[in-house]
Amino acid sequence: MFYRQKLVLSLLQAFGGCLDKTDFQKYLFLYTQICQPKDKKDYTFVPYRFGCFSFQSYADIRNLEQSQYITYNDKIELRDKEADFISLLENSDKSKIVKFKEIYSKYKGDDLIKYVYEKYPYYTLKSEIFDRICPDSNRYTLEVSNKRKLFTIGYEADSIDGYINRLIQNNVKLVCDVRRNPISRKYGFSKSSMQNIIERVGLSYINIPELGIESEQRTELNTMADYNKLFSIYEKTTLAKSEYYLDKILDLIERYKRVALTCFEADYHMCHRARVANAIIKKRPDLELEHI
Repeated sequence: MFYRQKLVLSLLQAFGGCLDKTDFQKYLFLYTQICQPKDKKDYTFVPYRFGCFSFQSYADIRNLEQSQYITYNDKIELRDKEADFISLLENSDKSKIVKFKEIYSKYKGDDLIKYVYEKYPYYTLKSEIFDRICPDSNRYTLEVSNKRKLFTIGYEADSIDGYINRLIQNNVKLVCDVRRNPISRKYGFSKSSMQNIIERVGLSYINIPELGIESEQRTELNTMADYNKLFSIYEKTTLAKSEYYLDKILDLIERYKRVALTCFEADYHMCHRARVANAIIKKRPDLELEHI
């Protein structure tokens, strides 16, 4: 069991073993924001239908349900309310979670949502209930340009929630997946899962595998020289024959304005998506490019 999953079970234990699904997300969010260091948070959250939401926590809850630790319907409930999951935490977290419950258990339902909205307004961005919860307040708005722009983004060093936040914060409208084989062992980054999550937060997704590199060509890449050699071959072969797909991306930029090419590597220098982006910019020199 991952440590973050022990935290989920401990949070449920601290609050009596049963929580409404929305309340649980808000408590988990507040705990990570208040009780965990900025660079060591177990979960990242995105703006979603009822405010802050972690897709990774949702996946963990489903895994805990399959492992018979909890039941998950309208509420999230421990199967064994006598089990002491808090004892599995590090000592510093044991005291934090007990204190957290003492302070924040007074907030529930709409009061809890309103508290989070007022303290962390970014998460009202996509809320479907904001006007009801905060009728006298203004919704958070992004101060980001809507001008046409091409981005590239890798997911290697990120969770699906952190990745989605980067897209939202840069006002990306379409994710163009340029992996030849869009599968991943990381939660949320295989094609069907990625498309589902991206579309659930109101963005669009397309996969253009024809611009990818075969997996076997990516073995034995140990130095930057190895990568540059591979990408040089890629430019002279695959990319040289891909005018149709480059023009397709340009058409998508005209339609969506802000498009991000995505692949695995965190460093765009070590990813073919940068070569695809450069080829697009060569065809459209006035188009701005940013690696996020």
